[in-house]
Amino acid sequence: MKVKQDLRVVGALLKKNGQERRSVFKQKNFDFLGFVLRILLTAAIVALFAVFFGRFCDIYLAVKTAGKADPVTRGGEMLTILYAIVVLGMTAACLGMFERKIFKADDNRLYSALPIGMNALFAAGLVSVYAEQAVVSAVIVLAINITYGLHAGVSGAFWLTTAALCFLLPLISISLASLIAGPYQLIKRFFKEQFVVFFVVVTAALGVFFWLYSIILGAVKELLLGDSLRYFFNDRVIGKIAAVASYLYPGRWIGYILTGVNLIEGWLGILLFVAVGFALSVVMIRLILRRSIQERNEGTQYFKRKKKAVKPPKSAFFALIKREFLLIFRTPSYAFSYFSVALVMPLMVYFCMDVTSSLLMDFVGLNCNVELALFLAMLFGALTNVFCGTNISRDGENFYVLKAMPVSYKEVIFSKVVLCAIVMGISQIASAILLAASALLAWYDALFVLAVGGAFGFVYICVATRYDFDHAHFSSEENGEISESGGTMSVIVVLGLIISFVTGGLLFLLKITEQLRNLGLGYLTYILAAGCALIAVGGALFYLLFGLRKKYYEFTGGGL
Repeated sequence: MKVKQDLRVVGALLKKNGQERRSVFKQKNFDFLGFVLRILLTAAIVALFAVFFGRFCDIYLAVKTAGKADPVTRGGEMLTILYAIVVLGMTAACLGMFERKIFKADDNRLYSALPIGMNALFAAGLVSVYAEQAVVSAVIVLAINITYGLHAGVSGAFWLTTAALCFLLPLISISLASLIAGPYQLIKRFFKEQFVVFFVVVTAALGVFFWLYSIILGAVKELLLGDSLRYFFNDRVIGKIAAVASYLYPGRWIGYILTGVNLIEGWLGILLFVAVGFALSVVMIRLILRRSIQERNEGTQYFKRKKKAVKPPKSAFFALIKREFLLIFRTPSYAFSYFSVALVMPLMVYFCMDVTSSLLMDFVGLNCNVELALFLAMLFGALTNVFCGTNISRDGENFYVLKAMPVSYKEVIFSKVVLCAIVMGISQIASAILLAASALLAWYDALFVLAVGGAFGFVYICVATRYDFDHAHFSSEENGEISESGGTMSVIVVLGLIISFVTGGLLFLLKITEQLRNLGLGYLTYILAAGCALIAVGGALFYLLFGLRKKYYEFTGGGL
């Protein structure tokens, strides 16, 4: 009787979740632009992956060891390493889904007052997590296996296994995430008040990620330039790869079942891992869920701090800037998505510049480093300042408090703009120093790129701030933290793409025409870039300030 009742409750919860998900598409503030961008970006990534992974398959599967080619063994190693990375990424994503859909779900406080048991809440949340993971799994598995199958010449059993893996892979990531959910919660609690430690660790981890990404970019360059990778995979390198792959479980089991080698061990390993993982994790997840609901019902926890002497008063504008900084720095998700990204983004500019400049020289035979640097400064400047799309929304109900304070609307708005400009400026300066120090640009060109990149960065900040002001939405959470910006971020991404590709494309076209015809008009790059930057800054300031005073004092937005 209890089981049937729980099943009915689970069904009702899932039906409610499904209706809420479908209703998002009917809302007036639905981010249609962001939705389309995500689809297009996913399609582009899948297409690029298919091209480069297919090329890599042709090279790696033909590698000979001891004078003999063994495509089945090479394919098993390749799939093992690739799926080990996929499982790791899906597990990390699964931990975040646990937070949103199970531990910190918005409805948990309401459910705790209703006759709904922990088992039903856990089951409904787990099914929701599995549904989202299954969609991601289908895209990833099909992209990998179809590309591999077309280049490796596989049997019909491979395609049947592919279909099964689309549904099986989420179970593996959920099992693994469930097992480490407890330690993950402990780590989160430790970093909850350790703002500086969290910022340093996350920034360092992001830097390592970009460094690994640069290695991938280097490999892509080698794939485009020729067959040099073919000679890299000698017997010694292949032996190390095989040794590493032999320890990468559960990716190793997936490699077994896809290549038809050790099928019994592969299937038994995966099924036992999923079964044992679920059995051991159910108790842990339920304990975390119970504690999480209790914490939400008890309210915010306050921490004792040492008393500090009162400092001399500062100007209202300085106090507002400091307030903005502390709000971002003391919210881990904000600090990561803005400060960490802004500080590490110069590495991404440098890595992309290093790889792409050599490709342009090899394919086109022209030195377009200044134009490429301007393009990257405009593009990554937009990506760095996407977070500015929450400049108003992240204040939540406190924005009404700011309106009631004896400070002008310009001080409130420009305190946000100035802080973002400082962060953007530090990021642009670091990029210019890296490009000049690596001799990719002369020092005067690096200064010019800094000026133009900083100007367009300021444009993005102004546009994002005003657009978020006109379309603000406040969080319903007690701490006011928001996880998305209601379409503002999508607008900034599109704006950055348009500016960088249109302006950058025009600069590239002008440079190629000038060098091919030997016109001696290289200075036009500087005139055109500087002119576009000045016009853009003027337009952004006009957009930010036009009618701002009236709308500020009449502001009743935020969805309240």
